[in-house]
Formats: sequence, structure tokens, C-alpha cells
Amino acid sequence: MIRLSRSTFKPAGFSLRAQLIFSFVAVTLLVLSISSYYSYVKTLDIFKERTQETTFSQFRQIEMNTLTLLHEVDKLSNTFLMESKVQSFLQSDKLSNLEFISLERDIMERINQYLTNYDYLDSIYIFTENGTVIGGTLTQNQSAFQIGRGYAFYNTELYSKVKTSFPQSIWTGGLKTSDFMRSSIPEGLTNSRLISSIRGVRWIGGSQMSAELVLNVNERFFNAGYGSLQSLPGGSIHIIDGSGKVISSTNQETINAPYLFNTRIKPGVNFGSFSTDRDGSHEQVIYYRMSETGWMLVNEVPTELYTKDVVGIGRFIAAIFLLSLVLIVLISTLWMNRIMKSFHQLVKGMRFIGKGNIGHTLPKASNLEMGQLIEQFNHMSTGILELMQQNEETERTKRQLEIEALQSQINPHFLYNTLNTVKWMAAIAKAPNIMECMTSLGNMLRPIYYDPSPLWSIKEELEFVRNYINIMNFRYGEELKFEFDVPEQLLHCRTLRFMIQPSIENALIHGEMHQGVIQVSVAELNGDLQVVVRDTCGGMSPSKVLEVNERIKANDKAERPAKGIGLSNVNKRIQLHFGERYGIEVRSSEGVETRVYMMIPIITGSEAS
Repeated sequence: MIRLSRSTFKPAGFSLRAQLIFSFVAVTLLVLSISSYYSYVKTLDIFKERTQETTFSQFRQIEMNTLTLLHEVDKLSNTFLMESKVQSFLQSDKLSNLEFISLERDIMERINQYLTNYDYLDSIYIFTENGTVIGGTLTQNQSAFQIGRGYAFYNTELYSKVKTSFPQSIWTGGLKTSDFMRSSIPEGLTNSRLISSIRGVRWIGGSQMSAELVLNVNERFFNAGYGSLQSLPGGSIHIIDGSGKVISSTNQETINAPYLFNTRIKPGVNFGSFSTDRDGSHEQVIYYRMSETGWMLVNEVPTELYTKDVVGIGRFIAAIFLLSLVLIVLISTLWMNRIMKSFHQLVKGMRFIGKGNIGHTLPKASNLEMGQLIEQFNHMSTGILELMQQNEETERTKRQLEIEALQSQINPHFLYNTLNTVKWMAAIAKAPNIMECMTSLGNMLRPIYYDPSPLWSIKEELEFVRNYINIMNFRYGEELKFEFDVPEQLLHCRTLRFMIQPSIENALIHGEMHQGVIQVSVAELNGDLQVVVRDTCGGMSPSKVLEVNERIKANDKAERPAKGIGLSNVNKRIQLHFGERYGIEVRSSEGVETRVYMMIPIITGSEAS
């Protein structure tokens, strides 16, 4: 059978010094290579992320500016419709020529005032269903009485779309001033690009659409709202409507054309980016969807604007890498020589210890690391016997503690079996009071040992209290009088375990029970659960009540006297579980009665689970 060699390379043939130098240089070279590449890639990603973050902040500002302008135009539209002359025009189905001239003059006067006061408005038009038109620009009145439905705007798809969406308004772009005019624009006047707000309207008393109101905003005002925020040269910002058409842009040539990369924008994604190429130039396209309008903001950033800085950083990293590699080889060689000198001393010392010469020490090393190692070796050599003795003592102590811990454990089953034994012994001795007392005690101990939940029902809490009262009655000789007032529908509400018993215990300790009654009541109060423990065994003075309440609410355990620990503990548990607005309050009338109010939220059984 042929046995194959496990490895042809045997590092044992090289000195430890050579192995350390080679390993150190190899690991350092690997780490430097990975870190340099990662640093380059991470730097490029950081530039991209910073560009996206900056663009996102710009987009939020652009969205705010755009929505502010759109809302202002909508307000102007509503204000314009409330004009009495406009309402008269909308209400009139058929006007004579003289009536039209009178209304047209007044309405155009108001239109000119709007166009003068709000310089971002290009024109305002009212296109009625009967073909009458009033409106125009500041310099061109395009009102028409007899041209009727032959006005070009009536034949557009946009006019039909607005009728379908009545009474909702439509914002659209890509149109020009001439698209709403019945005559050509005179030479010397600008045919401006527009962002239009168009809506179907009716007069106040009407139910059907009687006209379409058009408010045209000059696109350059939209451009002014975001053009100044463009931080990187060579890029461009566009506003794209829901159909993928550019309606506003820093590059005017793209307006009213489908956006080139619209298919790359993921539907349903509000913010994102992707990389693309245009005419041999690499670009990063960042987009943001305006939720209220459905328009898309797009920023195109040439990648070379930030990659040229990253390339410079990459060259700098490469130079640092080569220089670091040369220095590492030189320094590691010198350093290994220094380490090995002390290392040989340490090997000799270990061999000496191996022969049983415990207590042998070595001289201090010349470098810090080996010096610490030799110092620890000396401590090990001189302290090994003491350590062995300490280990033996520790083991003895540990065994003793384990025995004591086992002895201190009390099995709850043993305790219940003992109680049952006492109960049956009482039955044999015909002592029913002892039997009943043992039964009540067992019923009280069972939930303490077996139910870890912090909450249980009001019914279970009252059962625990009744068992406690039974035991107290045996103690005080049946002198205690208790009353319970709990509505049936509240018995299944959840409460803290053992919340009521401390209040009853305080009443028993501090009150004169042979002269009074302890009453426990539960009621719903303002959506919360109020538990009241009332005793008619006298009462406390106002100063004493104030002192007790301060003790209950004290947060520092060191400042709480032993007398108030029960109520303080319950108050803290209530606030830890339900919040600071719940808790305990004591009220008392001196010589009459004392009441303990406990407020908790109403929690039904289904909510608690």
C-alpha cells in the first residue's frame, strides 16, 4: 500500500525568525490589499451616497417649493371663482352681445389684476360649455362671444379629460401660450412654456359643470424653484408627469418630450437611483416621486464629476501601499531579531522549569512585550505552589457551599404535604378551625409557588384575600368584619397579583378592627379600574395622610420606612406595569375612616393573553 505525503512543504525546515517575517509580511500584504481595495470601493460608494443624500434634500426642497406654488394657484382659482361677475357669467346660459361685453369687460379687468399681481401667472381663461370664452394674457385678450365651439381648445383631448375628471382639477405641462389662444402671437411677444391648472367648474347653485377654468403658470417660475438648487455642473433636473412626459426642465429642449430613461424608473418606488450611459457619457440618475401630485423629480449627474476625485484617491492609496510594504519588510526584520533574543531566553527557562526547578526566574527583556511575557513567566514560576494550594482551598469551599445550598432548598411539595398532614391530624383531633386555617394557608401559598404570571383576574385576587381573611379571623377570634362590592362583569378583568392584601393588612395592623368594618369595592371609573379598600376603624390626621402618601410615592428605597413598604411596593409595581398615571392614594377622615384608592387600566382576559 502506497502512503501519500500529507504535505510537500515543511515549515519546520525554516527558522522561526524566517517564518515570522514571512508570515507577518504575507498577512500584512493581504490586509493592505483588501483594505486598499475596500477603501477605494467604499470611497466611491460614499461619493455616490453623498450625491444621493444631497439630491434627496434638494428634491424635498423642490417638492416644497412646487407644492407651495400649486397650492397658491389653487387658492387663486377658488378666489377667482367667487368673484360675483364670474358667478354671473357661469350662471348665464345665453347672453346677449351687450350683456357679454359688460361681463367680459369686468372679468378681464379682474384677470389683468391677477396677472399683474402674480407675475408667475401667464394667462387665465374661462371656457363655457355653450362656447363663450373669456380670458387671455396680460397683453392679448382672447375673449370670444360668437366663435362658439370652433375655439381650438374645445377640440383638444385635454378638454375632454377635464370634463371626465370633474370636479377634480388637473395639473399638466408641455403646453405653450399659443395652445390656448384663438389668434397667433404677435411678433415680439414670447410664446412661453406653461404648467396649467385646469378644472371643471359650476356656479354656486348649479349641479352640472358649466365651464372649464384654466390658470396657466409660466414654466420658468417652476424652473426658478429648482434650477438654483442644482449643485453639480453638467447635470440637469427634470419634472416628469404621470405619463412619463417632461413638463419642466433645466434643459429646455427636453420639455414636452417623453423622458429618455422613464422605463428604468421602478413603479411604486418613491426614491431611488440607477446608472446609465448617454452619448458615451456615464451618468447617475436619481429620481424622487412627489406623493401629492404623482410627478417625478429626476436629477442626472455625470459620474465623472465625482469619479475623477476617486481616481486621484486611488492613486494615492496605491503609492501609500507600496511605501508601506517596503517599510514593513525592513521594520519587521529588525523587530524580529530583537524579539528572538528574549525568546531564546524564555525557551531555556521553560526547559529548566520542566525539570522540576520551580521558582527559577529570568532576567528582564529589552522590549516591552517580551518583558511582560518574561515577567509573567517569573510570576508563574514563583507562584505555582501557592496557586495549587488556592485551588485546593477553592474546591473545598465550593463543595461546602454546594452542600449548604442543597440543605437550604425546600420543596414546595414537601410544604404542601406537611400542611395536608397537619390538616388531617386536625380532622382526626376534631379541630375544624385548624383544618380550615391550613386549607386557607395552602390556597394562599399555591399561587405564590406555581404561578409566575404578574397578573390574574379580580376573582382570583379576591379569592386570595378571602383566604387571608379566614386566617386573620382565626388569629383575631372572628372579630373582623369584611364586605365585598364587586360587579359580576368586572370579576374577569385582570389585576396585579397580591395588590389588595397589603391594604387590608395595614388596616388590621393600624386600625381598631373590633369597632369597624373593612370594605373592598371594585368599579369602573373614566375607562379605568378603581379598587378601594375602606376601613371604618377611625382615621388619620391630614398631616399623617400626607406623610403616608409621600412614603408610598418615595422612589428611594433607603428613604422608605418599614411601615410603608407594603403599599410602596404595590404602588411601584402598578407604575412599572401600567405607567406613572396609575398608582395608590390614601385618603382619610380623622376619627371616621381611611380609604386606599388603587387605579389600574381595565384589562380583559383576552387582552392580557
